[in-house]
Amino acid sequence: MRKSSILISMFFLASSLVVAPANAAAPKIGGTCSKVGSFADTPKVRFVCVKSGKKLIWGVWKAPISTNNSANKTGATPTPTPSSAPTANPSSSAKPSTTAISGSSCTTAGEWKTVGDLRYYCEGTNRRSGFLWDKGTPTSFKAPMPITLPVVQNGSITFANALSHISDIPSVSYQRIQNIIDASAAVDVPHQLLVGPHTTTVTKTIEENILSREFKLWGGFQQTKFLTVIAYSFADMDWAATTYNKVQKDRSYPGSQDPQEGINRAKQSCQIESSNCDAGNAGQTAGTDEAVEFLGVTTSYPWDPTQNGEVGHEYTHTVTSAQFIGTSAANQNYYEQMFMPCWLNEGLSNSSGIGASATTLREYLDSRDGQVTHLGSTPANFKGFSAAGLKDFLTSQISNQSVANTCYGSPSYALGYSIGFAATEALFAIGGPQSVMALVSRGVMGDNFSQAFQNVYGMSWDEGSTILGQILAAEYAAKPMRTN
Repeated sequence: MRKSSILISMFFLASSLVVAPANAAAPKIGGTCSKVGSFADTPKVRFVCVKSGKKLIWGVWKAPISTNNSANKTGATPTPTPSSAPTANPSSSAKPSTTAISGSSCTTAGEWKTVGDLRYYCEGTNRRSGFLWDKGTPTSFKAPMPITLPVVQNGSITFANALSHISDIPSVSYQRIQNIIDASAAVDVPHQLLVGPHTTTVTKTIEENILSREFKLWGGFQQTKFLTVIAYSFADMDWAATTYNKVQKDRSYPGSQDPQEGINRAKQSCQIESSNCDAGNAGQTAGTDEAVEFLGVTTSYPWDPTQNGEVGHEYTHTVTSAQFIGTSAANQNYYEQMFMPCWLNEGLSNSSGIGASATTLREYLDSRDGQVTHLGSTPANFKGFSAAGLKDFLTSQISNQSVANTCYGSPSYALGYSIGFAATEALFAIGGPQSVMALVSRGVMGDNFSQAFQNVYGMSWDEGSTILGQILAAEYAAKPMRTN
């Protein structure tokens, strides 16, 4: 089958030692080559011939990305694999100059360009105007990862056989989460859990246990330097705003441009019309390496964080943003959102939050089924539950640098909690939870999402999204979406 042949060809690329003749024409990125796996060297760059669609083109050979791989129990040492070098940002056609551009105006949020040995990103206080080039991050910056890339697909579910194991994906995903947590030593993330005076249903012991499991799950990746969790019911909404303002002052966070930030963030997790708080929001605090999590606590039913995984869900949002610690990003959340597809932004948090909080497989399955099959309403631009329609959903939700954050604010964003959950769960089952966070780490180092996917899974995003679309179509054919 085509899926199997691609996996085999990628292995061949990794193991081939054929070198192009010295008298061959000087290669260039994207130029035509003749033999998959052949090499060609220039004084500064080694090129490798890779297959891109139906074409054979030159890409830059990269050394394997090696970090502490204590979580990999297989003992196998992945072979170095070639990947295409990051291409120039399509929105910036000019050649990089040697003049620093920090602080000068730019036009497109998320655009980046390299000047000398620094990579500059275009960011602003909002997504419509006021964009400036940031201070620049060294192109040599490496975001830490506890795994070696590309991930080894030697578990019970792979891209090649996933369609034959659809019903096993949820349980394998859950078990891979548990394996990492069980094998990891405790990880110390300094934090405080603040609970409103009328929010009596929150059990700090349960919440702290879930957080400790999340800290271990993402051990080896960058995590926030300090976390504040503010848990509150509707009766404590004003308390939550006041508490946030106090935390902001006590920890010397930069002043917000919004004097009502505290109450506005507290309200984000509440339904004012029904006097209930049942959601959350979290992220790194702009201008710092610390995070704040607002945790709305419902009074409509008994509070049970092990069922909805909310505290872990919101914490995962801070981890994705924290991958940008060490860069020049003033607002790490902004960078993370420009890189991550919207379905992955919420799907990753749902998969890890519910997976790390559920104490049994049965508990996980009950909770994930309720999330994965809940549609709510169908956005007008959603093309349905066929493999092609679901692939379109996955690929169209990648942020478009020419139109900043096109999927944020879109009606289809909410499908990240359900369809995005199912897609991320499949990636957990295939490559493990850490492989998905590694996508973000690769984005920190200059990859766009397609390049990051290639580097993490050893497969093109086009092929990977095709298989994910087929997996999702099979899942939803067996267990359709519901609107209630």
